[in-house]
Amino acid sequence: MPGPYVVPVHGDAELPEKVDVVVIGGGIIGSSTALELAERGLSVALCEKGGIGHEQSSRNWGWVRISRRDPREVPLMAEALRLWSNLDKRVEAHTGYTRAGIIFTCETERDFAEHERWNRNLEPYQLESRMLSGAEFKAMFPDSRLDIKGALYTPV
Repeated sequence: MPGPYVVPVHGDAELPEKVDVVVIGGGIIGSSTALELAERGLSVALCEKGGIGHEQSSRNWGWVRISRRDPREVPLMAEALRLWSNLDKRVEAHTGYTRAGIIFTCETERDFAEHERWNRNLEPYQLESRMLSGAEFKAMFPDSRLDIKGALYTPV
């Protein structure tokens, strides 16, 4: 059986003679850092052994989850949602980011109460998130075979 097709990566033939900052790693962190610095007027070289965004970050780009995190992370995630929502316009390209939402199902009344309690962490940030009853979940996902008490639904 043949192995996977390997896409050759060709870097720049010449490196810049001088830059203000060199960022090593072209994943989400390195790319975001380079973008922020360039937008602030610094000259930046972004170095990556392969293609920019082709490694581990490419498997998770665009998945920005706010629900069921440590409550101390909620302000950071609210800002991440704002940044990701404007990124296509900012870079003048399609990034592939789509707001699809997430659902955490609750099998027991205890799970439901715990998720409901956690959901209150989002109230100060006016982020859309709500509890669904079992019937509301079934209406949203009519083919689901899950027997649940409800779910935490965050559409953003």
